[in-house]
Amino acid sequence: MAEKVREDEEISKAVWGYVGVGVLWISLVLTGLALERLGLTSDYLTSILPGEVNTLRAKNEELDTQLRAVRDENQRVKGLIGREQGTADALNICQGEKKKLEEELKLAKGGGQ
Repeated sequence: MAEKVREDEEISKAVWGYVGVGVLWISLVLTGLALERLGLTSDYLTSILPGEVNTLRAKNEELDTQLRAVRDENQRVKGLIGREQGTADALNICQGEKKKLEEELKLAKGGGQ
């Protein structure tokens, strides 16, 4: 009977040992995930263990590049609109001068006859 109690204690100790080791590993993994997610890991660790921080950094760089491209395109379009407006203004001035010259020409032809 004493041997049976002793075996039960040994089995109990072994089971609790495995449970303790399992809880330890789970807590280490969860702590690592939390540190990685919060961005508290060093760049060295982040480059070795790719995680959410690296993914977010890559996406941020990609979005910055796209934003720069959109801003450059907007500046280009604004420049074109400005040039087109200037060209339209110059065309209106030329058309106004043409109408004045045509009227003067009509008056000169009409007045000379």
